[in-house]
Amino acid sequence: MEMLRILVLLLTPCLVAARSSKRGIAKANLAEHQLHALKQGVSWGYNWQISPRSQWHHAGMDFFPMVHDGGFPRWGGGGNFRALLGFNEPDIHTQAHMNPWHAAAMWPEVERVARNLGVQKLVSPAMCGDIGKGMAWMQQFLDACKGCRVDAIAIHSYWCSLGGVKNLINSYKRFGKKIWLTEFACAAPGVDVSMQGQIKFMKEVVPWLEQEDVVEKYAWFSYFTHEWSYGITNPNPDAGLVDWNGGLSELGRVYVSLGENGRRLADSNTTNETAALDADFNETQPVLV
Repeated sequence: MEMLRILVLLLTPCLVAARSSKRGIAKANLAEHQLHALKQGVSWGYNWQISPRSQWHHAGMDFFPMVHDGGFPRWGGGGNFRALLGFNEPDIHTQAHMNPWHAAAMWPEVERVARNLGVQKLVSPAMCGDIGKGMAWMQQFLDACKGCRVDAIAIHSYWCSLGGVKNLINSYKRFGKKIWLTEFACAAPGVDVSMQGQIKFMKEVVPWLEQEDVVEKYAWFSYFTHEWSYGITNPNPDAGLVDWNGGLSELGRVYVSLGENGRRLADSNTTNETAALDADFNETQPVLV
């Protein structure tokens, strides 16, 4: 028994070290016990707000605040945050909804907030709409904001195939900056995918995101069907990673068990049922056209 305890202690640092610094979660209202369930494989996250930060810190995870739209709360100085996220989906009318010139005019205020918070990296407004329109919006924003600080480009993807995600990210390489995929899951219009489908999609996409140098961060959009209330896409069935009690879903166990470069870790929380899903699931992945 003593030898077994020593072996576990020796192996544990290896598992912790293998946690990907890229991998995050996008989810509102996560409690500390939920974060502790995720921390073995997830390094950071955000909630589209400026706080709370303390429970993320207690769980050993980075919390990145966001300036969601044009409203600037009274943020105190200091904090040494690693990153600040810019406006959320200004290219669609249900979110920040602003034109690129208005966003550029407001960006110096975002930079001021970043300075006050001691931010190491300032991330662009996050694009979510049509690729062509999103890229045009981003180009117009950057053209109107000459000399502005933009350290990385944020985009969102709800394509349901690896090819769709690759195409999106490869398209945004034209801006010459690191890319943050700050929301992704399979939730395309007209698509209804089970948790097994989400798992298959995740197993295909995450290894590529880990190995693609231009991708600096990525975050799974973690919502169960009953939590989804937005009309811009279909409900993404069973795409939640952790329930309110802190239990990881089957999808959540897969997400946290993928180490650096997308390889599976020897994780006691990962079941044989998950390992067999690839053999059992024969559904063709849907592709947006």
